[in-house]
Amino acid sequence: MIEYTNISVSIDPDHPVPLGGRAGGARVTADVHDPLEANIIAIFETGVCKAVFISIDAVFVGRELSDALLKACAGFGVDPQAVLIVASHTHSAPALENTKPLLGTRCDDHFASVRDRLVAAVSGALGAKPKQAKLRKGRAIAQAGVNRRLPRRLPQLTSHGLRFEKTIMAPNVDGPVDPQITAWVIEGETTAIVWHYTCHPSGFPGELEISADYPGQVRQALRQRFGQDTAVIFLQGFAGDVRPVSAASPGGVLPRLRQLAQGPCFHDMTMDGWLRWSSMISDGVMGAIDAAQPVHDVAPATARITSTALDALLAGADRHRAVEIQHLNALGERFVAVSAEPLLGLRELCPAGAVPVGYSRDVFGYWPRQTHISQAGYEANAFKQWFGVPYEWRTGLDQVFARLVA
Repeated sequence: MIEYTNISVSIDPDHPVPLGGRAGGARVTADVHDPLEANIIAIFETGVCKAVFISIDAVFVGRELSDALLKACAGFGVDPQAVLIVASHTHSAPALENTKPLLGTRCDDHFASVRDRLVAAVSGALGAKPKQAKLRKGRAIAQAGVNRRLPRRLPQLTSHGLRFEKTIMAPNVDGPVDPQITAWVIEGETTAIVWHYTCHPSGFPGELEISADYPGQVRQALRQRFGQDTAVIFLQGFAGDVRPVSAASPGGVLPRLRQLAQGPCFHDMTMDGWLRWSSMISDGVMGAIDAAQPVHDVAPATARITSTALDALLAGADRHRAVEIQHLNALGERFVAVSAEPLLGLRELCPAGAVPVGYSRDVFGYWPRQTHISQAGYEANAFKQWFGVPYEWRTGLDQVFARLVA
């Protein structure tokens, strides 16, 4: 048995706001396709909170919001190292930080409202009386993602002339993916679900609509099954180079000519196609829950954070900005959360059996493997302009990561 409290809170804007998550071009909207939320689950031991999971429908959380939530938790005596704060990384939500304006301008009024609502929700969860619950865990497979780093030997003919890229952003069906879904089911007076999957939530086709993307569709399906008061924590994996499978190529001469000139590319889904694609993941989560077995050996929760200065990764970057790796032992698991967009290959450097989680707290940008640097591509170098970190990588990235996750 475990002890827990849970709460969900809406973070939808009440006026038009810019959307984050896409480079170039302002997207301002008040249209909501499906709601944005933050979900909180607090884990207690003999009435004392030992771990907190906070999942937010946003592209990134950022330092300012993270610090506000950590301060609220500290007011209830919770160790800041035991508070896991993650973004779902949906690309169809307002920006909640102001350090990456090229990826979406933050609306400060909306941010202040979200911050206040989340601080109140955290206080509500930590101030409530814990409930007893049973814990189950299950796994399933969903083949919904594809690697997006495709080696390219031929030049690309673009409007800016010929470009010679070693790696382009295109479907790489032979590249690494992680199709596994893991679900933890907390069954008490109310049900709470924690689930983990590895794929960019970047396929939603509504350009000017707010959406939680596939994590929101899964949440809706879970509530249809378990009730509307079900709290749902989504933990995004090391999804830096994994995105939704591409829609079918449109027919016609022009798309064929484009592919000859520029190579393969991703094609946007229709709304019906995206809903069918999202249902694949929902079905996978339900399969993991159906397969879940009781977890009897739940050790006391522990937590620690290892960190390094951003300058240790990118020469000349802010040496006062920390890159953090959080080690949280809870729910019978070891969660390893990284304040970056880690590429999937970094999973190989994590401790055996650890659950790799990306997009925690203050994300500085992508964290590639050392081998990715020479291969170039967006996740190795081109992202730096949009994330505001125009610095050269230092050598030994893998060694730094391996030391921090040990």
